[in-house]
Amino acid sequence: MGVTAKLLGLYRVDQQLTGLKSRLRGAEAYLREQDRQLTEIGAKLESLRGQIRQLEATEHNDETEIKSIEDRVARARDRMNNAATSKEHSALLSEVNTLKADKSLIEERAIETLGKLDELRAQLTEIEAQKVEREKVRQVAEGDREKKAADIKDRVAELEVEREKKKDDVPAPALEVYESALELLGEEVMAPVEEQDRRNKEYACGSCFTHLPVELVSILMKRGDLTRCPSCSVILYMEDELRDSLQTAAEKKRKKREVEA
Repeated sequence: MGVTAKLLGLYRVDQQLTGLKSRLRGAEAYLREQDRQLTEIGAKLESLRGQIRQLEATEHNDETEIKSIEDRVARARDRMNNAATSKEHSALLSEVNTLKADKSLIEERAIETLGKLDELRAQLTEIEAQKVEREKVRQVAEGDREKKAADIKDRVAELEVEREKKKDDVPAPALEVYESALELLGEEVMAPVEEQDRRNKEYACGSCFTHLPVELVSILMKRGDLTRCPSCSVILYMEDELRDSLQTAAEKKRKKREVEA
């Protein structure tokens, strides 16, 4: 068996592993997205709760200040009732009016604070409901991920054992080329030779469709040496059907020449 055929065996196993793991990767990506959204929701909740705490503190301070002003007004009125002179009465009346004006401003602020609190609490309730729903979605996503992982576990283990065997069968220099190409090109590290026109000996790379020199095609057909596309650098291979067809055609030509000779 030639080097290319051995590499192709390894590549076929890698393709199966990639196909199986892609299902799991999709489920894992979906689960990660749910976690991302939950983190985002959690940040919104924390922000809202912080704003609510601040407004509640403001509301409490306003209530305390209003109560304090009411107590001061009550004391001032008591003093007014007992005022000895009209001048003292007028001064206390002015103080009461000032306190009432201050109280009015604080009450307006308190009403505005309560309105903001109601709005933020409504938002908090809505986002808490979103969190509950998103947690349900995440739970389903986690179950799906676990199911997919369980479904492919045994087959992945079998293929990984098979991969090690295939890898051990590949000569070290060729394996180094394959693994380097795998890092550079990703999963599609190998591609078939595509026949375009046999009569004119036109063949192309099955990955980038660049025209291939006939010498490369001949090497793959006859010896199966490691051959890379001059354009995109994938490792080329020839499907058995095409190789058999080319070899049969070459054999027929050889026999015809012998008869004619």
